[in-house]
Amino acid sequence: MKNRLLLLALTAALVVSSTAFGDINSPPGHHFKWSRKLSRGVGNVIFGILEYPSVWRKTNASEGSVAAASDFMIEGTRRFFSRAVYGVYEIATFPVASHKLTYRPPYGIKENIDSWWGFTQFPPEFGSRSEFEHSRSQGW
Repeated sequence: MKNRLLLLALTAALVVSSTAFGDINSPPGHHFKWSRKLSRGVGNVIFGILEYPSVWRKTNASEGSVAAASDFMIEGTRRFFSRAVYGVYEIATFPVASHKLTYRPPYGIKENIDSWWGFTQFPPEFGSRSEFEHSRSQGW
């Protein structure tokens, strides 16, 4: 009887303590997979042209329309071609974990710090923002 009780207590202790070793949090790069890399590449090739109005909007808001007109051509073209080249690279290498043996983007993401100098994962979005479920303006 004592052996059964001891075995039951040991089994219960192992079952309870084994859950303490399980990590319920997913790792930081869990969503960087080959499919994400392929969709990022296709999005950068197709929608990279949206860098032009994005550069215009950001420069116009910070420095005015004259600076926006010239920055639109130079910086917009640079960002568009950077996105296009990275997009073609990611489409060509999507089955392989190529950048530092991961599927992360090869360009620096400074989205949280300053999206002006770094690149976001996907091209800029214009119009109504799809991630918001509420209206951003008041209508009476």
